[in-house]
Amino acid sequence: MIEYLVIHSTGTEKGYVPEKKEYNLSVSCDVVHFNGQLSRYKAVESEHPSTAANYKHIAYIGGLLDGKATDTATWKQYDTLEHIVMYHLLYNQNLKICSSSLFFEENTGINLKKWLVDIGVNSKNIM
Repeated sequence: MIEYLVIHSTGTEKGYVPEKKEYNLSVSCDVVHFNGQLSRYKAVESEHPSTAANYKHIAYIGGLLDGKATDTATWKQYDTLEHIVMYHLLYNQNLKICSSSLFFEENTGINLKKWLVDIGVNSKNIM
């Protein structure tokens, strides 16, 4: 069962469509594209603790504007992210949702706590 949902950005410039090798991700993730569609990114094997089976990683393409961490998510990306969050909360009401910055030296650009509250996620689920 997934206990932790970790939200990332790919750390790429707004509007730029990167190749998978350009993603700044050190763990395997489901990736949300500008149009809201999902794909799978498989990272090189990692021994990071967050790669355990009880962690799920999601990344949206973007996260940088002029080289600085910024919220560049499109409304379609937000829509997909919201569906993913709510889907996993249906399976586990004790799910913990957090930004990748808790585990990695990266910033998603999104004010994740504010966004999660805005979509109705209970504060007990927000790390």
